[in-house]
Amino acid sequence: MRFSVVIPAYNCSGTLVGTVDSIRASGLTDLEIILIDDGSTDGTSEVCDGLAGRFPEVRCVHQSNEGVSAARNRGIDESEGEYIWFVDSDDTVDVGALARASGIVSARKPDMLIFGLSFDYYHRGKMYRRDELVYPHERLMSDDDAVHDFGALYECNALTPVWNKLYRRETVVSSGVRFREGMILMEDFLFVLELLPFCRGIYCLPEVIYRYRQSEDERGAYRRLRRIPDLAAYLEPFDESMRKLALPDRDERMAEFYRMLLWQKMYYASSPQEIRHVIDVHKRGKYAGVPCETVSFKIYLRNLVSRLRHRLAVEVKTARCAERKR
Repeated sequence: MRFSVVIPAYNCSGTLVGTVDSIRASGLTDLEIILIDDGSTDGTSEVCDGLAGRFPEVRCVHQSNEGVSAARNRGIDESEGEYIWFVDSDDTVDVGALARASGIVSARKPDMLIFGLSFDYYHRGKMYRRDELVYPHERLMSDDDAVHDFGALYECNALTPVWNKLYRRETVVSSGVRFREGMILMEDFLFVLELLPFCRGIYCLPEVIYRYRQSEDERGAYRRLRRIPDLAAYLEPFDESMRKLALPDRDERMAEFYRMLLWQKMYYASSPQEIRHVIDVHKRGKYAGVPCETVSFKIYLRNLVSRLRHRLAVEVKTARCAERKR
């Protein structure tokens, strides 16, 4: 069997069928689709059982609610294919491009295949799509190449997501790398970072295969940042992974991740006092004095400032309307 598609499913009864249909429409016959029902309460369990009963390539595993990392780890344990693909329960895949990826893994046998993705996102009730080709050139990389080009790969969003990649199952199993259960943010990026040293062949395909659907409530994960008291401690596993990769700009990259999360904590702070507390903690942190001039951070900061301006404008408008009603 060539592919094991692992889909964690939690309270996604309205989108799961469309996700499975898009994978089945690829025409690939040498695949299994593993649905990990993570203790759903909205009818998703019944949808999973129904799909498994209708299609022989679909099977379902039920477990208590343990989170997406535990569900993906269960999928690794249950998988039998040569390659594993982690797909979210509300996303879809491009039918034609998936066959192209299948041909590459047959001919090249990479440990990891990275491909392009698109973001379908909503703004004021309207859906927009943004394609990201990830890496501009079709290329087979060694692990040393990936370390050398880490900045370029990261800047074009090649490394961060877990779902725009096919992973050789033998590499994942033999490495012992698993998703960190209990992490509330960036657990997929850490999985990729920890797996990179075990990948001797990494193939980059600049074609969009994965269609990521960003829900209007996508910011919930960043709101959970308020539950992380010490960002520096939270990022220690990332620091250790980059140390193992011997990245020349490790300190600057870590400062970038830290500042991104720091700005998110301030953005979702509930009061000026909470913002001041975040800043005070940062001043005493290990990344406070590390310069950060990466392109991705500058773009991120520019976008965040734009969002802050919009948020302030909305709050001012709301306050003025409330004042007029008095």
